[in-house]
Amino acid sequence: MAKKIHQPHKFLQEEDLKPLHNLAYKTVLELETQLGINASGNQDRYAAFFGRDSMITCLKLLRVYKKKPDKIYPRIITKTIKTAANLQGKTINLRSGEKPGKIIHEYREKGYYHLIDGPNPWYIYPDKTLRNYDSVDATPLFLILVAEFYNFTKDGQLLKEVLPSVKAAFDYLYKFSPKGGNRLFLEYQLHRPKYYGGLVNQGWMDSVDSILIYGKPPKEPIALVEVQGYYFKALKLWSDIFQKIDADRAKICKRRALKLKEEFNNLFLMRNENHFYFSYAIFANMAQILEVRSNPGHCLWATVQKEGKGLESIIDNQYIPGMVKRLMRPDLFDPKAGIRTLSRESKFFDPCSYHNGSVWPFDNGLIVEGLENFGYYKEADKIKRAVLDSISKLGTMAELYCTFDGEIKEYKEHGGHYGAHKQAWTAATILDFTT
Repeated sequence: MAKKIHQPHKFLQEEDLKPLHNLAYKTVLELETQLGINASGNQDRYAAFFGRDSMITCLKLLRVYKKKPDKIYPRIITKTIKTAANLQGKTINLRSGEKPGKIIHEYREKGYYHLIDGPNPWYIYPDKTLRNYDSVDATPLFLILVAEFYNFTKDGQLLKEVLPSVKAAFDYLYKFSPKGGNRLFLEYQLHRPKYYGGLVNQGWMDSVDSILIYGKPPKEPIALVEVQGYYFKALKLWSDIFQKIDADRAKICKRRALKLKEEFNNLFLMRNENHFYFSYAIFANMAQILEVRSNPGHCLWATVQKEGKGLESIIDNQYIPGMVKRLMRPDLFDPKAGIRTLSRESKFFDPCSYHNGSVWPFDNGLIVEGLENFGYYKEADKIKRAVLDSISKLGTMAELYCTFDGEIKEYKEHGGHYGAHKQAWTAATILDFTT
């Protein structure tokens, strides 16, 4: 039985939603490329193919397509899947983070001067392309997208075409576990010659100050909360698909998912939050980082159909009511803006920062979908309204925004650089909210 998609909230009239919907649709069309979809507009810094962004954008577009079919959505999704498969890692290259089976983080044929002009330039391949693999989540998100798209379209030809990439992706996830970590979790650890640049933090909150212990980076390897949720969903989805084509892989996926969920609820549950929340990351010795962030909400998004009835995520259902209450507390949820990336109670909180107190529409979009998955429609509608109002005030599909003294402002770095004005996963989120 397919899960029911909650319809748009009733307190916004169609005349309010239509301009936002049209702007979001126009933005998606503008960002479509031969490879799939760029993360942001040509005038923004992320006018390139990004694995994580593309997968999440396409998963949102698939959700929109289920509600209101439009041929552009499967077209973008198909191109994105094929591009990710084509750019999948083939060999071990410490300079770029490439590993066999790993899905790419960032691909640029041009426009990468700002990444190579410095003391630690990013690696450029002999064909003059920039290919970077510094994301821990792009691979499970790719697996989720392929599975979800196949389950809905039953496109056997596409599945046959990318199945070798799917198997290579799982082989990568099983094989390349960092030393000193938990081999059940999907973790990351930086291995790069000092000369070459790259990303230190490899989840979606990838700024240098987004993961701190007493103001300093924690010891690697690092396991991010949302990434374990993605991994669980990927394992469960493919255990079902593999049942018909590869029984051995199906058993491995199912066994790993069960063990992962058990270990996750033992190690990520925050004791200082009265079992109401989850740490956003654990590091080398399985110690928790105790800052309260939005990331755990993604685990509610990463659901699968239970054997029998209902939905499940990596989070044990007994903890979900308390977790929802924690998400909606005023230090994390601003009714005029949305869910903040970091609790206002944290000593690292900065409402004008990139990841330490700002609001990201796509982040809120995944949380909204997660809340709807488990029947928390009232809470989901509050977040929708906050995000829609904010985007309406900004007048663009902004990458992120800041809320300061009751005002919604565009993000601007201390050095003067603005956040992206046209962001693909923001546009896809607004399409979802308004369809």
